[in-house]
Amino acid sequence: MQFSSSAYMGVETLVRLAVEGADKPCSTRTLAGRINRSVSFTEGLMARLRKAGLVVSRHGPGGGYVLAKPADQITVADVFEAVDTPSDIASHPLSADAFEDDKAHDIHGTDLLWASLKSHVLAFLNGVSLADLAPESARPFHPARINSMLRH
Repeated sequence: MQFSSSAYMGVETLVRLAVEGADKPCSTRTLAGRINRSVSFTEGLMARLRKAGLVVSRHGPGGGYVLAKPADQITVADVFEAVDTPSDIASHPLSADAFEDDKAHDIHGTDLLWASLKSHVLAFLNGVSLADLAPESARPFHPARINSMLRH
């Protein structure tokens, strides 16, 4: 299973926005420098992320991009979906029962293996939020985390 560099850079960029917080927008130029990519690449990336509703832009002096919702509500799968072409997982049944009778003779064990692997990878990425990837200091303090930290 391959993911584009845009998917990786999308996650990297949004984690950096999560660290900055909603009160500190980042310009495209600043983000490009932080992810070591060109401004034009970063502009295209941000356009896709904005279209997917993951970031919003603030105009004017001191403007830039911020996350459209809290970091714990944006998953890595959301970012991959926003910047990569749609996965072909949906077009591949995950079990032999799902194949139509006339296509059943074309089923190979590897087809089911790769479809299942893709499904598991996407399920895993859907369970990882930007907040999970942000440095500890950037995460909001939840009561359960505070209690956990007090016990140690």
